[in-house]
Amino acid sequence: MKYLKIYTLLLAAILVSACSDDDEVVFNTNEATVNMQETEMTVKENAGLCLVPVVVTGERNGAIQVTISVSQSGNSPATEDENYIVTTKTLLIPIGIDVANFEFRTVDDEDVNADRTFDITITEVKHASIGTNNKLSVTIKDNDADYYEKLAGTWIFTAKANGITVMGQEVAFSVKVNTAAGDAYGTYLVCSNQNGFDPEPEPFKWTFNWRLKYEYDAANQKIYVSIVIEEGEKVATDPAYDNYFIQFKRMALDGTTSDVYRGEYDDATKTITFEGNANLVGNMYHNETPNGTKFRLSNCKMARIK
Repeated sequence: MKYLKIYTLLLAAILVSACSDDDEVVFNTNEATVNMQETEMTVKENAGLCLVPVVVTGERNGAIQVTISVSQSGNSPATEDENYIVTTKTLLIPIGIDVANFEFRTVDDEDVNADRTFDITITEVKHASIGTNNKLSVTIKDNDADYYEKLAGTWIFTAKANGITVMGQEVAFSVKVNTAAGDAYGTYLVCSNQNGFDPEPEPFKWTFNWRLKYEYDAANQKIYVSIVIEEGEKVATDPAYDNYFIQFKRMALDGTTSDVYRGEYDDATKTITFEGNANLVGNMYHNETPNGTKFRLSNCKMARIK
């Protein structure tokens, strides 16, 4: 927090000094108005740098200067320099620029809290007038209560693998996990890795793209993160062998079937442990025809590293 604040203050000083040489600035003398582009904004706690556009209207013949202030609002107010940091509160807007941006940076903490709110208000405009839309209400949404977003990152997948010629080989590989887009957001996570699952990939250089299904059991306070098993879904391909691909299959020791290879997430250890009574199988296909089992994994786990 300390170094982030120092950085933003230094940046603000540079911006102000760059805009403070009034000897070369021609200021506006015509009728012009400054408004917030929007009156409401919602950002995530981990959003980082956020832009606050102000819009200038009217026929100008010079620059104008705009100053903002921030204030707490709502039942769970955000605190400046603790929950967010404003880069600069004064902008010099030259002629020919109709939209300029103030900036603030959100501070991502590890605490579960209510969404926080604050207001940004245009308090002073020199060489123009303040319009009616002079206030922006900002909501900073907490990202710690919802584990879905916290699952995005880099993980290490470990398992005991059986291949075509190897038995019981320990495998460990990196997996990139991202949140999904559109309607899949909040339900599925998108994963990618190279080779990895296959203990003996040659001659293939597999690129794996697969999905995790996210489920939160509120009654029992359990988080399930499971590998999606969907018939017909290609999870691995190799451009050099475009008529070959791999599909996942769950092979249960007790004969049960499921559309997921179930895993349970432990937030304390940042680990997903997959079910022990089933194996994760990779079946290879050639020209849409089954071409045997390429690998079978047991004792599967995922551990987040960043």
